[in-house]
Amino acid sequence: MPPKLTTMAACRVARIDRDRFNEHVAAGRFPCAPNTVPGRARLFDPDDMIALWLFRELMDDGFEAAKAGVIACAVANAAKQHPEARAISYVEDYFVPPTGRAYPSDQVPAASEWDRVLFSGTDIRKVTTFRVGKLRELIAHYTEEESAIIGERD
Repeated sequence: MPPKLTTMAACRVARIDRDRFNEHVAAGRFPCAPNTVPGRARLFDPDDMIALWLFRELMDDGFEAAKAGVIACAVANAAKQHPEARAISYVEDYFVPPTGRAYPSDQVPAASEWDRVLFSGTDIRKVTTFRVGKLRELIAHYTEEESAIIGERD
């Protein structure tokens, strides 16, 4: 069974400030944070870590936290549903802004086809592809490193 990380350890692995992360969760900007109850640590499994890592990366890329949270959670959910997928694409259309939907990349038509096909019943406006296979490898590596230093406070 893959290890689960506390919020403190997960934030170190994902390189996001824990206090800022907790503020984003409290404000509803990261809707897929693992559930917890008062007095208990939030526990992140590898799929949860995909969302956390992408959330930080998207904010680093200049996305507002709310938009970063929506995209990161959609991509992580698709990755969880399709664990064999090496890439997940976030597809946005012209009619449902500001959100899109995430799919395994091999299910999304090539850009050269966008003028000739509808996807999920609508026109594609934009596709952003995330290399989740590599991301899973990075998360596993840094989780293993983190497990060597987890202490009492974690």
